Amino acid sequence: MAQTESNVAMADIAAAAGVAVSTVSRALSGAPGVSAQKREEILAIARRLGYLTAPATASTSAGLAAGGPPPARPVSGVPLDSRWLGPGARPARITAVVPESDRWVFGSILAGIHDVLGPLDVSLRVKQGLSDSTRAAFLADPHLADEIDLVILVPAPRDIPVQALKELPVAVVIAGTVVEGVASVGIDDIAVGHMATNYLRNVGLTSIAYAGFLDHEGTYGVATRRRGVGYRQAMEKAGLRPRFVQAPYSSKPGRAATELLLASEELPQGVICSSDEIAADMIATFRQVGVDIPGDISVIGVDGHPVASMMGLTTIAQPAREQGQRAAELALQILAAPSGPSPAPVTLPTRLVVRGSTRRFSV
Repeated sequence: MAQTESNVAMADIAAAAGVAVSTVSRALSGAPGVSAQKREEILAIARRLGYLTAPATASTSAGLAAGGPPPARPVSGVPLDSRWLGPGARPARITAVVPESDRWVFGSILAGIHDVLGPLDVSLRVKQGLSDSTRAAFLADPHLADEIDLVILVPAPRDIPVQALKELPVAVVIAGTVVEGVASVGIDDIAVGHMATNYLRNVGLTSIAYAGFLDHEGTYGVATRRRGVGYRQAMEKAGLRPRFVQAPYSSKPGRAATELLLASEELPQGVICSSDEIAADMIATFRQVGVDIPGDISVIGVDGHPVASMMGLTTIAQPAREQGQRAAELALQILAAPSGPSPAPVTLPTRLVVRGSTRRFSV
């Protein structure tokens, strides 16, 4: 049975087609670099999964595929079906910049951006494969404004000060991270850390670890770090000792984190993973060596990834696709009034989804 459009992201299409998310994005946008045969194959998969509800047709100036999920609700006071023109009476040029990872949450955010901007006369491009350091170099390019009117960063860069973002020659919107003082959309990641920790405490656990993965530059991303902050605060408030497991950068950080736990003197009663993908790998690795989930250890993730329901994973679900939609709306607000005040950051709600990977602990 085909997935509903609310559950399908470009990452899902990429997995089904055996290609990168960037290839899916190019196929859906009509950008060069994808053969006609591969493009038709990707479009067929997108229709089968419910991402596209009608055959793709000739594009707007952006080349974005027709059909697909309907655009998000209109920006207050600004009709989304109008023609958005940048300086010099031409379609506004928007570039979405995402990391090298093909993570589900980033693909979902990109899908949300397409939902809103797809029907409009804007030039939308996706630039993928940039680490934080190379994103900083990209944004520092003195000729950036010659080609781009607005950049949507997915998610927030780690080491670029807010003031530096404000001083860029192009407008900036951040999707996937709330940044005070910048037009941005995300969730309260510190609150997510609190929510996951307090849930495990409330079912009787006192020994709780936090597993986050280091990126290829050897540091935590913003969301992973903030969730860890919330975890630490909740543990210390309860008088419990935090225990961090830092998985090294790899294609399977969940497996790496599990191996670190298995090599330790004692397993915790529960583990909070910074993403559902890490949690899914962790559960699979534990089961391979005979560790029962949740009998021996409880595992909770973050994101609301489709794999969570498949594996019975308790998770903190976030509205990833809506973050992309709202970020695109903020971009349109800025383009409509470039000299106006920056839109306020938007924080979207999360929810706890309890499944079979956690249990009440009793002594």
